Amino acid sequence: MLVIGTFFLQAAVAGVFLTSGLSKIRGEANLQTWRDLAGRFPVRRFPATAASRAHIAVELLLGAALLSGPWARVPALLAAALLFAAFTLLALYSARAEKAVACSCFGTARSALGWPHVWRNGVLAVLAAVGLVCAVTVGPALPSSPGAAAVAAVAAVAVTAATFYFDDLVGLFRSEPGRARSAPLPRR
Repeated sequence: MLVIGTFFLQAAVAGVFLTSGLSKIRGEANLQTWRDLAGRFPVRRFPATAASRAHIAVELLLGAALLSGPWARVPALLAAALLFAAFTLLALYSARAEKAVACSCFGTARSALGWPHVWRNGVLAVLAAVGLVCAVTVGPALPSSPGAAAVAAVAAVAVTAATFYFDDLVGLFRSEPGRARSAPLPRR
């Protein structure tokens, strides 16, 4: 069972990084985020373009490494846990800052990093860390049953989709000031 859980966590983290990296390739939103961050750093000439490209490359490489097989899972999950922890700290900084950082977490979607992103990134960091502990425990083992591997892969796709559409899901449940709530249905 632990082997299946490890496979699920590895695939879910890979899916999140691959969708995030691939969705950033064609747009300028990630570059704008890095330019915004550069304006906040006490560095004279911060290379925002290089940072943006490196960010995308790291996400794609981590996702690919996690899908390349069990031999790369431990170092890739360690790197993923550290990167998600850094993203959590960035979201925490943004949530507490006077002016929030505009996030391009998944391509062209631009939202202000806030408390929901702190929680999302924290959960992803925990998933990667638990995956790391599981990977160290099970070693290079893969699920022996194709059915179990398929269930784990479907669950990983669900986690990836929920993460990709996170801002939309938060928007469904966020009440907006001035917006009238719908009246309850009449009882019969």
